[in-house]
Amino acid sequence: MMPCPIRVECYAGTRAEESPRRIRFNWREHVVALVLAESVEESLSSRQQTRRYKLLTDEGLVLEVVRTSDGSWYLVS
Repeated sequence: MMPCPIRVECYAGTRAEESPRRIRFNWREHVVALVLAESVEESLSSRQQTRRYKLLTDEGLVLEVVRTSDGSWYLVS
């Protein structure tokens, strides 16, 4: 599956954008009920970070999203 660009609203606490709260794709909004997993991947060659989240929505969907170092969000699965 090709990554699909999405819009994400995050909770911003004491640190910049901490975790996703709402995701919009396919003309629908999905509310995040629970963050199941979170990881940070760093490219050794470019030193750029990608944040990966596995999320459970209030509808029971399990979504995997990534945030690239330029701030773009993508739905992976």
